[in-house]
Amino acid sequence: MELSEFASNLRAKNNFIKASFGGFAGSGKTRTGSEFIIGAYKHLECKKPILIIDNEKGSRFLIPIFKEAGIDTLVKDTIELADVISSFEYLQSGEIDFLFIDSLSKIWYKYVRDYRKKNNRTFMTLQDWGKILPSWQEEFSDRFVNLDGNCVFTGRGGYTYDMEENESGKKEFVKSGVKMKMAGETPFEPDINVWMDLCQEIKDNKPSVWREATIMKDRANLIDGKVFKNPTYKDFKPVVDYLIIVPKGEVKGATDQTNMAPSENYDAQNKREGREIELEAIKNQFILQKIGSSADDKALKLKILRKFFGTNVWGEIEKQEYSQLRDSRISLESFFDSWVFEENKEVFLEGYKIKRDLFESAPAKTDSQDLEDDAPADGKLPLK
Repeated sequence: MELSEFASNLRAKNNFIKASFGGFAGSGKTRTGSEFIIGAYKHLECKKPILIIDNEKGSRFLIPIFKEAGIDTLVKDTIELADVISSFEYLQSGEIDFLFIDSLSKIWYKYVRDYRKKNNRTFMTLQDWGKILPSWQEEFSDRFVNLDGNCVFTGRGGYTYDMEENESGKKEFVKSGVKMKMAGETPFEPDINVWMDLCQEIKDNKPSVWREATIMKDRANLIDGKVFKNPTYKDFKPVVDYLIIVPKGEVKGATDQTNMAPSENYDAQNKREGREIELEAIKNQFILQKIGSSADDKALKLKILRKFFGTNVWGEIEKQEYSQLRDSRISLESFFDSWVFEENKEVFLEGYKIKRDLFESAPAKTDSQDLEDDAPADGKLPLK
């Protein structure tokens, strides 16, 4: 296949915009998200209705601004992920021009509750998160990324925590940042991720209140990291401007759909093959040391096997785990490296101390921290 058939010139397939607005209660995420939608709707010259998935009961307060903008707006009150998937289909088919999910956090909460109910879980374990997070990625996040349409969602705010040592030397959890309450990577799937804050100040005994928008992510890198006070659409407009003028056209997709994923018994096959290799290597060590089949050599071999493998029965050694065989074989090789120079080999064998720490691998890193970061609500694991 020619390269021109395999890949296309760098360009965009479309100018759809996707954004997320997170923050604590009263931070203005719904209002700011709505103003963003109205501005982008007009900027992109949309004509079809907007659909709001509303589970915060906030859409009734948006009636005047959408009416003033002259935009036909529909609403559905639901916390079901299946309804969100259906709304994706309306957007994909072109029946609506904008989808607004307010808020996605409640959809996520319901998804987790459904899992707990279906599987009779009082507490969520790491194994549970290892199932529910990939499932959410497939059911929501992958669909959202592949969606050809304008979509905005909001999410409730929470904190991230780090372990630190205080002045007394005691370790404790401290707040280290903010995040949207849902599966960890979901808030950053859109083109723009905005964090909203409610700010207050007392001056001359008079309270002053305003909202601030911090741009946590901007794919275009035009407003990334900036902070806007009482933000309006004009603050986000540069990103939409970019999407309008960027070169567009067909983008080459997948050409080879060969399934490269390992089979279910991939690990077992590898370990079985590895075990066979290790057993052969162990036999070869005795051949290299010229320990033959005489009565004395057989007795010596049995002593060595028992010392390094815990048994002198070859059938039992064959049943040992791959990692155990590997470690014992490495230790055996280390022993023989010194053994060849010893005159009294029996005495050396009896007094030899196996130093397994020389060859044991470092413990594998677990996914517990990643899963903890992805836990909903306050990030604590397990949930009650």
